[in-house]
Amino acid sequence: MGDNSLISVVMRVMASSTDASHQRKISATSPYQEIEKYLNSAKDGFWYQDDWWQFGINQNGDIVGFVLPVIFTGCAKDGKEEGTIYDIGVLPEYRGQGFANDLLSQGTRTLQEVGVFRVFCDTWVGNERIISAFKRVGYQQYGEPCERPI
Repeated sequence: MGDNSLISVVMRVMASSTDASHQRKISATSPYQEIEKYLNSAKDGFWYQDDWWQFGINQNGDIVGFVLPVIFTGCAKDGKEEGTIYDIGVLPEYRGQGFANDLLSQGTRTLQEVGVFRVFCDTWVGNERIISAFKRVGYQQYGEPCERPI
């Protein structure tokens, strides 16, 4: 996955996102650099192999989105690590076609193959689409939705 391609796809996803943190990144003076910094910050507190980060590709060979699974550093339990989806997104023109489910399933599978004891994900409380995708692929909600200032 080329860094420039990933940054471009993430920019397009974030530009149409309702998530406040995504909107701040895309509204920055230099959104490309802001997103590059955000993606590079995954190395702070997380661990992953580059090939875990994947594009979703449809049957026509078009990029439809991305999934970025990572492992929390320092959260091992009984010799196994805890994983999360650092970010996930579907390009606007491909939303509503099930690609979020596919991407989330692939990211989760990647972490399961590594042998994590749990995949823990969170999202903005208003992101009903990804919350629904989490539920469709088998994630359980462990707490009540809450918002905190970011």
